Amino acid sequence: MSLPSHLQETFSPEEVQFVVENQKIKIFPRITTNRRRNGRTGDASGDDSNQWKMLTVDGSVLDNMVAMRSTEVALWLALLLKQQSKCNIIIPGWLTVKSLDAMLQFEKRNKDRFGTLPWDWQVLSEILFKQAADDFSDPIHELRNRIQDLKEIRQMKVLQGLKFMNESHLQLDNLGLMEINEMRPFIVDIMDKLREFHAAVNVQSAVDDDAGDEDMSMGTGIYSDRDISASSRTH
Repeated sequence: MSLPSHLQETFSPEEVQFVVENQKIKIFPRITTNRRRNGRTGDASGDDSNQWKMLTVDGSVLDNMVAMRSTEVALWLALLLKQQSKCNIIIPGWLTVKSLDAMLQFEKRNKDRFGTLPWDWQVLSEILFKQAADDFSDPIHELRNRIQDLKEIRQMKVLQGLKFMNESHLQLDNLGLMEINEMRPFIVDIMDKLREFHAAVNVQSAVDDDAGDEDMSMGTGIYSDRDISASSRTH
């Protein structure tokens, strides 16, 4: 079954979230994972070499978890453990009021540059706001406001950057996943039209050049005939 036109050139919100949830994030587990050893349950806290396995997309082996010892897991697993009250998510350092304020100042001072943010900053922040609100040290509403301000400022810069776009190139460094996903259908359509216009201009220019060459050839012939006639009368 073919996809609807609005999904042929971009990812759906569900696809974007699926990609982001496979990224790593740090947590503080509230549990210590064990494995069965020689018919008995072994305690992983005394043996860091023990591994426990879970059904994962890539079949990777996850490290044993020790209560209140930070570890790194896929975001989807962190959210699952969070729902079961088995871990606390360690909020990334950039997702604080202080860090976002600094980024806002950078965006305002640099009209033609984008600040460096994680490629999944919009999606990740929204996921954590909804599912790990109690792990934040700053008020959620203040963080949301700053994320929204960042989004709007960077969108304005994107629109300004379109002025310098041509049929083959658009320079917009440090854009995130969601920013690119949202603008891609529009940009692709505009660049296709620019290519068509550029090709039409080249064709018209070639036609004009051929016409000019033909006129020059005809002009050369006329002058030659006149010269011959004048020469005949002289003699």
